[in-house]
Amino acid sequence: MNKWQSREALTGLVKELVEIPSISQQPAEIAMAEHLFYTLGSLDYFKKNPHHLQLQPMPDGRKLLTAFVQNGSHEDTIILLSHFDVVNVEDFGDWKHLAFRPSELTEQFYQADMLPDGLKKELEEEDWLFGRGTMDMKAGVALHLSMVEQAAHGKFPGNILMVSVPDEEVNSAGMLAAVPVLEQLKKQYNITYKACLNGEPAFTRYPGDENQYFYTGTVGKILPGFLCYGRETHVGEPFGGLNGNLMASQITRLLELNMDFCETMDDEAIPPPTNLVQKDLKDHYSVQIPHIAVTMFNLLLMEKSLEEINSQLLSIAKKAAKEVESFFYERSLQYSKLVPFEVNEISISVFTFQELYQHAVELHGQEEITRRENYILSNHPHLDDRDVTTMLVNDLASLCKQYAPMIVLFYAPPFYPAVCSKDDGLIQKTSREVIQFAKDKHQVTLKKQNYFAGLSDLSYIGLPYEKAELIPLLENMPVFGERYKLPIDAMASMSMPVMNLGPLGRDAHKWTERLHMNSFIQTQDLISFTISKLLTNE
Repeated sequence: MNKWQSREALTGLVKELVEIPSISQQPAEIAMAEHLFYTLGSLDYFKKNPHHLQLQPMPDGRKLLTAFVQNGSHEDTIILLSHFDVVNVEDFGDWKHLAFRPSELTEQFYQADMLPDGLKKELEEEDWLFGRGTMDMKAGVALHLSMVEQAAHGKFPGNILMVSVPDEEVNSAGMLAAVPVLEQLKKQYNITYKACLNGEPAFTRYPGDENQYFYTGTVGKILPGFLCYGRETHVGEPFGGLNGNLMASQITRLLELNMDFCETMDDEAIPPPTNLVQKDLKDHYSVQIPHIAVTMFNLLLMEKSLEEINSQLLSIAKKAAKEVESFFYERSLQYSKLVPFEVNEISISVFTFQELYQHAVELHGQEEITRRENYILSNHPHLDDRDVTTMLVNDLASLCKQYAPMIVLFYAPPFYPAVCSKDDGLIQKTSREVIQFAKDKHQVTLKKQNYFAGLSDLSYIGLPYEKAELIPLLENMPVFGERYKLPIDAMASMSMPVMNLGPLGRDAHKWTERLHMNSFIQTQDLISFTISKLLTNE
């Protein structure tokens, strides 16, 4: 008997999944994994093959789910990838108590008088389901459950492996833990991974965009940071030091929304970098200037090399240093006309983290540097990776004060490689057929995009870099190899073409997050068709 194939049943399933508040890094993430396990366990296939359905433990105690449906002696297998965590619900305000109650929340939206511009019209014209995770991405999880059920009834000419993970919204720890699991399952069942199909939702590209998209890749991301180490002084003598906030703000002015970092391909363009963290490192109020500050940026990637990006970022830091030097000198001259004092020029050094590290080793020895690193890492196990990274860089800078003032370029987790299968023959042929099928059967204009712009766990399917190409990033990431690990070898050996096909949604990570219900139901058919074509096409 089919459980999740009708519109009513599939709608009920996605509501059921949304009702579990699986916010990243909160206890309900584990509850969500267990719920999926018991939900799939109700299928006859897994009652007969219980070892094909597993909750895989992660190093931090959380769990990811794998569900393998084998069709006879077939080796070709399609991975269905999803994540079941969601972001927090603080943005819902007075409706926070309804964020995980999609039926009641949707009713509130349809009855409300005061709504954002354009939303009222959408509600009059289309059928939507509101709630945290409806779009991102409990709908995709529900659709994949329905695909597993179809596979269990022999629908596809090959095998299906559903993988659903936590933590995609934070560090992708779930997917990083899943990579070696996928390698192990491949050997265990003697199967071949033909393609990976992700279920992230389709995003509109501009206001009024009525197209539905699917993707043949996903953008990459790095998180560059700049530690700005000035010189301390009393606020009554500001020209006796250098404010770290001045340096950080100058870097932010130069890098924020900088179009030189916007890559394009066909009619696609990634957004420019934007600031995610900017703060000084004083932990209390005093009349000493904040001479140490940090600023970090979200920087997306397509095809540009890490070496090129590293060079661009160093150029930004050097330009900021020169501009701060000039600014400081000009203000000193102006003030010297009021209060006579000797005006001195300042010189700001610019280093990569690795260069600073070598200076620290030369001054204090490797044993002392290693001791200090171990102390910071062992005494701050619950601190955010970004904060621990900043502490490590700041500690080295404090050992090298003779080089101050200085700007130090470093990188913090997470790292998402850019992955794209636009030139893969299987993906090209399947894409053409899926577009035609959507038009003929559902009258849907389905358009292909090279890159999914919202970041996804597809980044860890394969490794689009040679190991040497990762050096500019990883050698300047202080927590790499300790707090932050990448299964580089497993990623490299697991290369396969990728696609992303999911339902249409709106406003991911906003209080108006919603799922387009007609698209949701149609996408079930589109995904089923896509899986069949991926398995039969060459």
